Amino acid sequence: MSSHSNEQLKDCPRSSAGQRQQQLLNRGWVFAYGDMPEAKEAAYDDSNWYTAGIPHSFGTPYFMENTFYVGYGCYRKRFSVSKEWLGRRLSLEFQGVFQEAEVYVNGALAGRHQGGYTAFEIDISSLVREGGNLLFVRVNNLWNPRLAPRAGEHVFNGGIYRDVSLIVTDPLHVAWYGTYVTTPQASSEEALVEMRTEVANRKGVPVDCTLVSTVEYEGRVLLEIRQTRRIDAYGQVEFLQQGMLASPQLWHPDTPRLYILRSCVYDGEGELRDTYETRFGVRWFRFDAHEGFFLNGEHYDILGANAHQDHAGWGDAVTRAGMARDVRLIKECGMNLIRGSHYPHHPHVAAECDRQGLLFWSELCYWGIGGANVEGYWSSSAYPVREADRAEFEDSCMRALEEMIRTNRNHPSIVVWSVSNEPFFSEPEVMDAARALTVRLVGHARTLDSSRPAAVGGAQREGFDTLGDLAGYNGDGAALYRDPGFPSFVSEYGSVIGDRPGVYAPGYTDGVETNPRWRSGKALWCGFHHGSIAGDMGRMGMIDYYRLPLGAWYWYRNERLGIAPPPPARRAGACALELRSDRREIATDGTDDAHLIVQTVDEQGRRVDLPAVVTLEVVEGGGIFPTGRSIELSTASLSFLDGMGAIELRSYYAGRVVVQASSAGLRAATLELEAYGEEAWAGQRVHMPEGPPSRLTPPRADAPADIALHRPVFCSSQAADSPAMHVTDARAATCWRPASGAAGEWLAVDLEGTKQASLAHVTLDLTPEEGWPPLELACSSDGRQYAPLPGVQRDDASVSVSVALPAEGLRYLRIRFPQRAAAVRAVSIWS
Repeated sequence: MSSHSNEQLKDCPRSSAGQRQQQLLNRGWVFAYGDMPEAKEAAYDDSNWYTAGIPHSFGTPYFMENTFYVGYGCYRKRFSVSKEWLGRRLSLEFQGVFQEAEVYVNGALAGRHQGGYTAFEIDISSLVREGGNLLFVRVNNLWNPRLAPRAGEHVFNGGIYRDVSLIVTDPLHVAWYGTYVTTPQASSEEALVEMRTEVANRKGVPVDCTLVSTVEYEGRVLLEIRQTRRIDAYGQVEFLQQGMLASPQLWHPDTPRLYILRSCVYDGEGELRDTYETRFGVRWFRFDAHEGFFLNGEHYDILGANAHQDHAGWGDAVTRAGMARDVRLIKECGMNLIRGSHYPHHPHVAAECDRQGLLFWSELCYWGIGGANVEGYWSSSAYPVREADRAEFEDSCMRALEEMIRTNRNHPSIVVWSVSNEPFFSEPEVMDAARALTVRLVGHARTLDSSRPAAVGGAQREGFDTLGDLAGYNGDGAALYRDPGFPSFVSEYGSVIGDRPGVYAPGYTDGVETNPRWRSGKALWCGFHHGSIAGDMGRMGMIDYYRLPLGAWYWYRNERLGIAPPPPARRAGACALELRSDRREIATDGTDDAHLIVQTVDEQGRRVDLPAVVTLEVVEGGGIFPTGRSIELSTASLSFLDGMGAIELRSYYAGRVVVQASSAGLRAATLELEAYGEEAWAGQRVHMPEGPPSRLTPPRADAPADIALHRPVFCSSQAADSPAMHVTDARAATCWRPASGAAGEWLAVDLEGTKQASLAHVTLDLTPEEGWPPLELACSSDGRQYAPLPGVQRDDASVSVSVALPAEGLRYLRIRFPQRAAAVRAVSIWS
């Protein structure tokens, strides 16, 4: 490293707009379902295609159905290239396409990408021409046995569902996401800032390059370092620069202070060629096996929530405003962490956590789901069962990890790279390989970024918890692993199914309400309702799909911040609708929206709990709902509950937007918004689909399957060497033993959502001398109210009982010993 002055260098500008340009391409697309590769040609007629704005989902409008469209979708957009851009480097940046994309420019293949949750860049410099250009993107969301994720409980709608940008730079420029800032030594007195900056030279001749890096805080330059290196033709080098900051402004959720690194690239003639900005924070932290989590030298209790990315109607196609809203909702109830379940999220989520002050757990899409493993769909074995699929699958995991870390590594809010969620939901014959892949991923994460621990999320079965730097325990893991001897975290607890207004309670289980010193923290399952292929598992949020809180959210806010919950809705007397928005101005570039809330009120403006059907309609301007120019919210569809409903509105055209809310027998309400941007609304055609042409139903296993395998198990007590988890581990030699043989001991298996099953089978661990103790079998949908199961059949030869299960399904199966307890060897529930 060298630091020196160069009199030829011109002042580095205070804005990066001078040399590099980044232009959002979210507006003005057309879309069609199906595979039409011929649409890459300019002469193709797309006049019958749907109008679309990015972000866009195959599933829009989507409202938490368990089914979704699987297949191809094609996108076309025309964009302009100015004469001044020719000879520069032009690239397309896609923040996320689910899950395989082919990108064509002017009929020629520009590049491909596999993986639905990470950003990618494609160089199109040689394919563009001055004036009009055609961009065609061919997308599919087909289940791929060699591409992560192979399984998960979310939905897997396809589409270009995150932002698209055109990036124009000089051939000599900072590489895509090419900065990496760490503070390897930091205290409240001083901090060492280490800056690694990759600079690319896309010229055919070597270049002497000078990198000037300045660190700024609130407009003041605190540090400046200059370094010159020679870069070969079509080469790339990494500059390593270091400097000390005195009395640094520390980043903390209570004080989320951010610095700016400004990277200015000069050629050998002293001409400025590129300027690139990176926001970062100064903080230090550690997860300790016995003392928990420390931030900036002080013990810090983490309480957070898991968050999936999708929103009502729009599905996964969420605006940046919607992401910021989600972060704010978690922050406003007093929590301090978001676990990005269970895949890399848009980098803007972490940016909002940086800005608003939340820790972020960033997770890879190596993921499993309980129940019968069915190859060919997202309910398959998390790790491939076919040997021919394994190498490519592992490569896809490694590639996604690299892309997740590269695009998110400068966010101070991120304190964890998690490599998985519940990968033990793999077939038994590949469990060793699944563990070996986890070890590879942990090692690779450490190599890519040694400043953060590599966690194994959902590690409560099959020994996965010992494979990383931090173990994340889901479900019953909080009870199973008390002070495990290495850093640990409760990455999921709660799992309460409900709709607004919901239960005013936190959903705590198994003593998780207290944080022993050794536990780093805990995260509620989950923050928001979301789409799910697994029955009602999507309705477990403390905030519903429409971004309106349930009672649990108000409980946390009162407990953490001392803000009392609002009064309940009145039961009678509604006479009017009230319509409001969280903002009155929205941008038209696809990054913004307005959250509209409508409620039934009485003459005094107090909310009334009235079952209703409410229509929201855009009566003026270019605003759209996920269903088009109007949308219906109703009690029957769970979109208008407790006298209130909500939806997000966006516009891709500038001008005034007027929305009217109406419902039979109630006084209507109107709301006016202003959309700002380049193209004004003048009655342009808005042609949106009513929904995808078909939805794929999750397949069922060909043969009966034990859907209790590896599911959470809760109990009244357990012997230290015989925990409750043994009854669903499929091992003949293990069992659950209560801490005593007293009356009233019980054991309950949680299927993590209402499941259809025909038979439950329970095997006891008894000797002939002991004899059969009385036992009761009961089922429940919520874990609170249990209904006895009649007709229990006893088999003396196998020391087991079986019982037929109710046709309406169940979530919990409980075995209770009313007089004297016995050990239970196995519990199976057959679909």
